Amino acid sequence: MAGKKIHDNETKTHLLQCAKKEFMDKGFAGASLRGICQKAGVTTGALYFFFQDKDDLFCEVVGNFMDRLNEILREHFSFEVREMESGKAKEHDDSSDFEAVAQVVHELYTYRDEVLLVLTKAQGSSMERMPDRLVDQMDEHNAFICEAMCKAYHVPMVEQSVVHWMSHSQIDMFIFMVTHIDDEEEALRFAEKGVKVSAGRLVRTRQTVGCPHVLTEGTGKEAQIVRVWTKGSEKKHRSFAFCGRPKKRTRG
Repeated sequence: MAGKKIHDNETKTHLLQCAKKEFMDKGFAGASLRGICQKAGVTTGALYFFFQDKDDLFCEVVGNFMDRLNEILREHFSFEVREMESGKAKEHDDSSDFEAVAQVVHELYTYRDEVLLVLTKAQGSSMERMPDRLVDQMDEHNAFICEAMCKAYHVPMVEQSVVHWMSHSQIDMFIFMVTHIDDEEEALRFAEKGVKVSAGRLVRTRQTVGCPHVLTEGTGKEAQIVRVWTKGSEKKHRSFAFCGRPKKRTRG
């Protein structure tokens, strides 16, 4: 890059490409800024002109994907909130969920390398707990949808443990999908099956068959078994395995 200004967009793009390869090969913790600069053919001063530190560089590498994911979720959540607040809870169906899932799957596979960086290579970075933060977002939104729909159908509020299990299951589904399924079309078919685990379907099931009772078995923090059944129909219960969130890693 001799003869070129080091502070141009081309240099920044090249640094991001070299950083992405370094992070993919070694993970965030093992990546070296010096090695990235050597591959990019620039000085560390040039890197620090664009990025504050290694974490800032990592976040920039995965930034386009995170921006698109947040945009899709905001649009979908806002649509459902408007639907609930306008008194249309009983008109809610899964069509918007299918549309959002199709968008999310497409973005996951458009930026699959970046997704895998966040899921498998982010230890030690500020992105390390991103899956947990997504579960928190889903928890808050699913609780809102459940409350609105339970009021509309005049059934008791869904227990928080069940809402959390559902939120965790939704995020875990996408994590499993993107780490195990290579083909986008196959991934979409897989994800569409997961749409059946939704707040709307849970509440409508309550309204149809009666109010489920929920028991939590086991005391361990690592896992609980949440059993849901209809009152008076205990033989027709379904058992769900709910895995607690990963323990926060301590940085060495």
